[in-house]
Amino acid sequence: MGEQSSGEPSRVDRADRFGARVAELPRFGKRIRDAMPPGLRQGLRRALSLGFFAVIGVVLVRQLSGTDWPEVLRAVPRSPWFYVLFVARFFLLPVTDALSYSAVWATNLFRHFGAFLMKRLLNSSFSVGSGDVYLLLWTVSTLQVSYRKAFSAAKDVTLLSAAAANAVAVLVLGAYLAYGDLSLMESVSPGVLGLIIGVTLATALLSLLVFRFRGTVLAVDTPVMWRIFGYHGVRSILRIVLLGLQWTVGLPGSRLSDWISLLIVDLLVSRTPLVPAREFLFLSLALGLAGTIDAPEAQVTALFLTDTALLQIGAVASLIAAMVWRSKPHPLPVKD
Repeated sequence: MGEQSSGEPSRVDRADRFGARVAELPRFGKRIRDAMPPGLRQGLRRALSLGFFAVIGVVLVRQLSGTDWPEVLRAVPRSPWFYVLFVARFFLLPVTDALSYSAVWATNLFRHFGAFLMKRLLNSSFSVGSGDVYLLLWTVSTLQVSYRKAFSAAKDVTLLSAAAANAVAVLVLGAYLAYGDLSLMESVSPGVLGLIIGVTLATALLSLLVFRFRGTVLAVDTPVMWRIFGYHGVRSILRIVLLGLQWTVGLPGSRLSDWISLLIVDLLVSRTPLVPAREFLFLSLALGLAGTIDAPEAQVTALFLTDTALLQIGAVASLIAAMVWRSKPHPLPVKD
């Protein structure tokens, strides 16, 4: 008991020191802003905003330039349900994020949906976590809460989102290894696939520790915690189902069961941390596995190319929406 009680203050002290450093950031920024003339300050803000969107636009153009557009247009899926399911899958994450942050702040944040589209864009097209940093800064400037509270909310949602997605990944992967067709292992480098599986399992076990230490790690109360975990658990399951249905209707004559192995590959890639532009990593793996589907390889290849192209078009549309759908300050009744 004595050792445990002595450990608690040290964790509290570390948390307080970290919180104090975070709280110092807005004061440091305010000193810099106050030292600038108003005209320079406004011009710099506009220049940084335009530069930020310009950099994102350049990256997206470079990613789109590598797409084999003639091949995509020759064999694009004809079923309109392919595109309806894609739109549902594309908006699944930002809608879930809007629900989660609305639960944290106890207000409806769908009026600021453009910010959640931007978060999705940054996390998918740049590096994982860049969208979360953007949303944190957006929360401070738009909802006008302290950096400490904004960081706490982002931390809680990120941890619970990862825990829910990893829990679903472990369950699906376990069922596949126990009952699925493991012939996929012969088509992929066992070392690469084994490494991805190992990283996925290790990440899942670490993220689930959030429940063991929720009193120390999380700031949200228990009902909100389970709401966020439930939102992202349902989102993870729907993502797999929607993707499987999208591929099935996109390739006439195929069955949902034909895509199980590729859905597992997509699931593993999506849960591998620190991988930017995951859709391109999956595309490279999926094209190598196109021969495992009982259908003309050109059609399967076109299906994956079309889906990847749609993701990039959706990213450009998200960028435009985020630029147009600019949020006005919306202070929350939160005491800092």
